[in-house]
Order: sequence, then structure tokens, then C-alpha cells
Amino acid sequence: MRLENSELRALRAVIEEGGFKRAAESLHISQSAVSQAIAGLEAKVDAALVQRGKDLQLTDVGKRLFQHAVDVLREEQQTLEDIAQLKRGRHETLNLALSASINRFFAPQLISSYCRENPHTRLKVAEMPARSIISAVLSGQVEMGFGPFQRDMGQFATVPLYSDSRHLVVSPRHPRYLDMIDGDERALKLTPLITSALDNPDLRPSIQRIRDKFSTVWEVSSLSLRIHMVNEGMGVAFVDRKLLDEHPTCATFRIMDDVSFGRIDKEVGLYYRAGRSMSGSAVNFIQLCQRFWGLS
Repeated sequence: MRLENSELRALRAVIEEGGFKRAAESLHISQSAVSQAIAGLEAKVDAALVQRGKDLQLTDVGKRLFQHAVDVLREEQQTLEDIAQLKRGRHETLNLALSASINRFFAPQLISSYCRENPHTRLKVAEMPARSIISAVLSGQVEMGFGPFQRDMGQFATVPLYSDSRHLVVSPRHPRYLDMIDGDERALKLTPLITSALDNPDLRPSIQRIRDKFSTVWEVSSLSLRIHMVNEGMGVAFVDRKLLDEHPTCATFRIMDDVSFGRIDKEVGLYYRAGRSMSGSAVNFIQLCQRFWGLS
């Protein structure tokens, strides 16, 4: 089964334009061609995508496929724009995703230095949770990721830059603070874990064991909001050592040293799809980072 871009373009137009007729007008094709494209997609996935009526609504399958259409067509447009830039003699795009900690502590200086050295290169830099970065690199949404390495990085070429650790922390405002700092893991069963993202336990069974240590998991992508929630005593979180040392609010948190799973050591660096040739802009950024950490 293959999803054609022309079909995805029709699906996106139907939803964005609010109907089959307006979608046909925006795409400059017949309304029957739009209907056939949607019917073809529904046949391929063996499910209805659109609930037809006065107001068009996507089914759950349709919502997932619509998001895929948006991502694929955005990447297609980006590629066409990059080709147009290259044909005009301009440089490539640095297409990079980085974690919140990297963005807070290193990105401002690195990106400033990069722009000074590569003034004609276009930038496309996004902050994402670490697991989302991996998915973005694998899908081709970004060329390179910058963040902590996962245990299995077999699909990537990696450029290690430094070592770090993450620590389970609690605020003195938490109602079970004293129990937690005494290493009482039963107290953790009564509080949420606040994290940027957590893997599907079906894909990584060890994640289920971590989930089971807490009452629930709250996934919050914003670093500043996670810190606020921990500071208010709403839950606990794993926080980078550097953030604990340098962030004024994090300085008040207590590391739960007596909890058996309270520390996670990690390697941090750049990674991209193995076997894929890198753009000149990405190579230049890798070299800049290696100089920054004294590795070249």
C-alpha cells in the first residue's frame, strides 16, 4: 500500500477548505477527482476518513492520516524551497531539533556562532522532547537531532559531545516531601511523575516499570512549566544535573538519592540517520559543536 501525495493533498484541502467543492477549486481539479482521491485513501486504510454532513468532521483514523498529510506535504514544500534556494546559489538549510536543556544552556551561543560563520544558511530549529526528536529524525522531518542518546541508537550515526545525569527531584512544598527524601518509594506511588515525554511501554517494556513507580504520568513538553509544577509540589520529575546546579528554582529541589531508580546517566550529542549523506550546513554545525566542547 502506498499513500500518494496527490491523495494526501486532496485530504488536506477538503479539511482546510471546508468541503469537496472548495477543495477542488483550490487544487484546480474537478470535484469528482477530489472525491475519488478520498475514496482511494479510505479503501487503502479500510476505514472512513471523513464524516460527511453539513459540517465535515474527521474520524479518528482521518485525524491521524490528516496529520500525516500535513507533515508529508510540509516536508515536500520545504524540499522544493531548498531546491529553489540552491538553484539561486544560496546555501542549504540547517534543519535541527534540540531538547529543552540544550536550548536553555547551549543553543543561544551555538546558534549565534553558527550564524556568524554561515551568514547565508537558512535556519530551521525546533525544540522537542527527546523521544520526539528521534521520531523527527527518523521520519525526515529534521535532518539532525541534538539531545540525550537513547539506549539503542542503531539506526543513527552519533556524535557524542558530553556526559550528563538526570536526577529524580521533589520540592519541599510537596505534601509527602519528608517521606520521599527518606527514600520511601511507597510515597512515590501516590504522586505523579512529570516528564516531557515517555515511550510507549509496548515498545520498551522497561518504561512500564518506571510508570509503575508513580500514581500516573503527566507529559508536559514545556520545561518551564514542568519546573513550576514540581516547585508547586504537584509531582516529581527527573531533572538534568546542570539545570539543578544553575536554575534558581531548581536549586530548592531535593534530589532523592535514596531512591533506587533516582539517577539516570546519559550521553548527549548530535545524531542523524545512519547511511545518509549530510548537508554541508549540518557538517558545519557538527564541527562547530566539536570545537565548542574541545573535541576537534
